[in-house]
Amino acid sequence: RGFAKKVKGGKGKGAAAGGLKGIQPDLQPWLPLILKPKREKVKHNFTEEELQDAERRAKEYSRQKSYQNLAWRRDMEAKFQLRNEAWAALPEALQHSANQPDLEPFPLTRRIPTDYPPATWPL
Repeated sequence: RGFAKKVKGGKGKGAAAGGLKGIQPDLQPWLPLILKPKREKVKHNFTEEELQDAERRAKEYSRQKSYQNLAWRRDMEAKFQLRNEAWAALPEALQHSANQPDLEPFPLTRRIPTDYPPATWPL
């Protein structure tokens, strides 16, 4: 509400402000940078064949994304099931500690295997 000011006296003050009712005169040069420009809507003239083709492609895209999502969900469900089976196969004494998250940070001098080790590695 810092951009608008209450107008007292009706139409006279709004007209003096350059047609922008309730806007402080010192903020008027900044309004084009603040407000979104008004864009004219472009009406596209598509033929019936183009609309049918676009609809067919949209349905095919939706179908493929559904298949991808289903495959991902099945993969995750299989991984969760294997994780739970592995946890159940552990001895009772290890099950509690296996269920706790590992919050230990990675070592700062961790070496990454490469074909040719960098010369800057400490020995």
